[in-house]
Amino acid sequence: MISNIFIGVILMDDKKIELLANTKSYLEKRIKELHEELAFLESLLELVNENLSKKSFVTATQITSKEKKEEITPLRKEKIGEKVLEINITSRTGEILAILEAYENIAIVKPLVNLNITTQPFKAFLINRILEGFKRKDEERVLKGEIQENEAFNYEIVTEDDSLKEIRMYNYRTKDRLFELRGAIRWTFSRMLEK
Repeated sequence: MISNIFIGVILMDDKKIELLANTKSYLEKRIKELHEELAFLESLLELVNENLSKKSFVTATQITSKEKKEEITPLRKEKIGEKVLEINITSRTGEILAILEAYENIAIVKPLVNLNITTQPFKAFLINRILEGFKRKDEERVLKGEIQENEAFNYEIVTEDDSLKEIRMYNYRTKDRLFELRGAIRWTFSRMLEK
């Protein structure tokens, strides 16, 4: 009688072990499939971004808002926080090209000269390389769990016809990044005026 109970317990343990082994195998297979799917989706997103940048200099969000014929939302003080810094963006000759106003949550560049957004290197350098570059880096950090989605860098280009009115850069987060953006904007605006 005791030996029958002992054999029953061993069989139950064998069934549990088999069930756990099957579960482990399924989980490993599923995780591998999800990693492959994520890699595929990231490749697709990169392809879409590349094609968008070739066809247009605005982000997909802006294209959607243009299709809806909605204006870019005016900024409210509670969303942008307190002003922490105001910097003149000057040319090499000392001409003030724009004002950069940095708030807690956003930096706004307001050109003081007439700049046409179709003039290079606005799209090729400032949009595609700098702003989209910061955006991609932060999207990767979100995927890795290093920052929250609402902390990721983003931007808006405000125009009237083809004239640049504002560049809004959300979640710049550090002064180093802000000064790097200022340098890129200064170089871009100077080159645009030379054309």
